[in-house]
Amino acid sequence: MNAVVAYSSQTGFTKRYAEWIAEDLGCEAVSIDDEKRFDAGAFDVVVFGGWFHAASLVGGKWLRRAREEHPHAKFVAFAVGATPAEWADMVDEAMGREFPSPEFDGMPRFYLRGGFAYERLSMPNKLAMKLFFKMQEKQAATDPRAAEMLEGMRGGFDATDRAAVAPVVACARELAGGEGTRV
Repeated sequence: MNAVVAYSSQTGFTKRYAEWIAEDLGCEAVSIDDEKRFDAGAFDVVVFGGWFHAASLVGGKWLRRAREEHPHAKFVAFAVGATPAEWADMVDEAMGREFPSPEFDGMPRFYLRGGFAYERLSMPNKLAMKLFFKMQEKQAATDPRAAEMLEGMRGGFDATDRAAVAPVVACARELAGGEGTRV
């Protein structure tokens, strides 16, 4: 089996997860921004990673197109966000919105908590985050989750966890029939 990890990352958290997964699978991690470097159809298993931004999954369009163009390839997806995984209702809602049924039925998908690094954002995203902070300030007075999210994001945080990739790696291996990987 041959595999690749394709990802989109702005601040580095999704890239870190992609690199860990690729290391464990013994394959390459490639940014979808560099997609001319690889053809998703040349791989038996494609592990895709994107990040949640303003209620959408960055890279989701790439994933949809790649799945349409390469129906023989097996895809696994992981989405990275700032929301704590234990806030399952919010995570489930976001995952359901970005991986709707029936389009994504049968495609394994995982949520991995990333982090927040304001200083690494693009200028438009920095401006959007300032508006988000103002909105959260109003909600924080009555919503403990909004207060917790605001506090964490204002100070920045890194919640990436090397061990969190194990289920993604195991799933990719299972899809490949337990074969070793190569690039």
